[in-house]
Amino acid sequence: MDVKTIRENPLAIKRIEDILHEAYSDNETFNTVFDSENIIEINSLIKDREAYNFLPSDVLFSMDRDAYFDELENWSNGKVEEENREIIDYLKEIDKINIFTDLVQSIERKRIAPFVGAGLCSSLGFPTWGTALKEIVNRLEDIDLSNALELIDSFKYLDAAEILLEQDETQFLNYITEKFSLRRDWDKENIVVSALKLLPAISSGCVITTNYDRVLEKVFEFSSKPFEGFMYGTQQQNKFVTDLIKGDRCILKLHGNVGEKESYIFSNSQYEKAYGKELDFKKPLPKALRQIFISHSLLFLGCSLEQDRTLELFKQIKDEEEFEIPDHFAFLPKPKTAKEKREKENRLLKINIKVIWYPTDEHDYVEKLLKLAIEVSNKKIRI
Repeated sequence: MDVKTIRENPLAIKRIEDILHEAYSDNETFNTVFDSENIIEINSLIKDREAYNFLPSDVLFSMDRDAYFDELENWSNGKVEEENREIIDYLKEIDKINIFTDLVQSIERKRIAPFVGAGLCSSLGFPTWGTALKEIVNRLEDIDLSNALELIDSFKYLDAAEILLEQDETQFLNYITEKFSLRRDWDKENIVVSALKLLPAISSGCVITTNYDRVLEKVFEFSSKPFEGFMYGTQQQNKFVTDLIKGDRCILKLHGNVGEKESYIFSNSQYEKAYGKELDFKKPLPKALRQIFISHSLLFLGCSLEQDRTLELFKQIKDEEEFEIPDHFAFLPKPKTAKEKREKENRLLKINIKVIWYPTDEHDYVEKLLKLAIEVSNKKIRI
């Protein structure tokens, strides 16, 4: 294209230049680092005209775009490594690099199924199950519920819930609706936060949660990855397992979905209805859980992983030795004593759950670990 053609087509040239300028401007931080206050000076042949001054990054982008992107990638990789240095050093310190690498490989194979507990949504103000039960007790202040409080303090939540439901089912269910419904004024910035915003990057298939709220549905919708299959608590078979096997993006809400009272699982009697007095794998919920346990690698996030019906189900599947069980993973806060840590780790290892412990009460480590796993799986950093 000659000079005359360029000058006669200014609008077309400007559109191309605008596109290129936008691509260049998107890397403002890198450009500033690369330039390091240096200026490229080009003298003019026109008498008395000052020299032309250009930024090195601008010149490189214009003259050799491949070289520019090589420099950008090298800088970005160094920046990613710097940002993740703390958590990499921590994994080396606790000797969990190998387990973390196994997790990354499961992410790369698109076989990870996040198992999300209440802890991951705590920053949004949703109560844990123990807190919720105590608040329901407070609402029934005219009734002596000391027996329920004792059960709650002993972590016997199902037995406590049974008592509260028998005393006042209306107040109980109304509390669930009030506390676990999303606020109508919340938008993406309110919901897609902390570790939650990283879940769509590690999951392409199934997500499991014990939560009643619709936070996960919104997180995946905002990430343009809406769920295609659903199963809520005691809900009857709705081809969930079929959708799961096909590889559709599915969500299994073990305890039900807020606003759908018929799906709720709170108490021992409701658990027996959903799982059977003896675990019955012909029932929809145990059947779905078994399919996920044998076909995906679970990653437990925001879960306490104390002994419950779900873990009992996993143990029974493992003990029956009918299926090959893949490795599963968990990010858990480190117990207060070495004995508690060893006993809990042994119990989980027996059902193929490998634990990466993080410092007690420092729950931001969950987000750091997830972020590093994503960066490594995307080949942006090596550990």
